[in-house]
Amino acid sequence: MSTVTHWLKSLTASLYWFVHQGRWGVKGVFDDVYEGQQSSPTFRGFFRDVFGDDYAEEVGHTGFLTKTDLRNLVTHLGLSKENSLVDLACGLGGPGLWVARETGTRLDGIDISSTAIEKARQRIAEFGLTGRAEFRVGDFAATGLPSDHFDGAMSVDSLYLVPDQTGAVHETARLLRRGARFVFTTWEVDLPSMIHDYRPLLEKAGFAVQHRDETPNWRERQRAVYERILAERDTLIKEMGEAGARFWIRGAQTELPRLPLMRRVFYSARKT
Repeated sequence: MSTVTHWLKSLTASLYWFVHQGRWGVKGVFDDVYEGQQSSPTFRGFFRDVFGDDYAEEVGHTGFLTKTDLRNLVTHLGLSKENSLVDLACGLGGPGLWVARETGTRLDGIDISSTAIEKARQRIAEFGLTGRAEFRVGDFAATGLPSDHFDGAMSVDSLYLVPDQTGAVHETARLLRRGARFVFTTWEVDLPSMIHDYRPLLEKAGFAVQHRDETPNWRERQRAVYERILAERDTLIKEMGEAGARFWIRGAQTELPRLPLMRRVFYSARKT
């Protein structure tokens, strides 16, 4: 993926976020999201109620991650304490820190939001990973990290939102050693200009897809969360601020009608 193509896709995404969120660029939008999320007990309560015992409260993730997802990440990554892991679009860092703690691996986290990275760094000691984890600001499709360096890569509910998804998958392949796995959750969407199957993209970037599975009960859970968001929008704005709440309110309004055309999927792919 050329630099020009990446720039054009980023510009298009910036225009989209400006029109729909009133913020120029992905970074500004997610700075607002991560700043507001931790200020809203109501928002966290939606996920706690809908996901029940499968709610991954410890990781504090922004999205639809479950305890089952976390266990699947550990299983499919197949890492040990001698290995290194990169968490791409890591957000507040919780999922990567959880996986690194469970496997003993070293963790590097990358996210475009400086707000998220600052908060993620504050959580390293909480997971007992002082000296074993590092977070830095970077672009999923242009991380600046060394080639052929990592034994595993993960991403949770993020690739769907990356402006340059082709570039992001090729960048992930560049970062990984041969035989290493890229394990991630995202959404496929049966609409024009959106990715309805990641397998061809992964294979073109040099991955062999080993596992692809639609998340059980995802649609019912996501619908329930979105309906709660719209019903409690005034409370969310009060707790998160208008800018922080806008992402979720607009997201619910946009995605509820097209849930029948979407799939939340779990992938494991090995670099060949």
